[in-house]
Amino acid sequence: MAEKMGKYSITMPRSLAEAAREVSGDAGLSAYIAGAVGRAVRHDRLGMFLAEYEELHGKISEERIAAAEAAIIRADEEHAERVHNSAAHRAGGAA
Repeated sequence: MAEKMGKYSITMPRSLAEAAREVSGDAGLSAYIAGAVGRAVRHDRLGMFLAEYEELHGKISEERIAAAEAAIIRADEEHAERVHNSAAHRAGGAA
């Protein structure tokens, strides 16, 4: 079941709103902004979690940070490849 939606009035620079409308595509500006806010909330919550973690366990090492960044890059590359292969499959081409 889809989450109940609410209507809100926000203020932002006109140039930013126009750029968002340009890139929002068929989903529309509201969906684009909701996605961006959702990503920002997840990012902020992760930052709060990491701050709490470091308070309890000490600073996260540069090696662990580098390993996490490498894992994220690999996941992004794998996702992009799956999307590409799926699009090629739907188009009837070979991946």
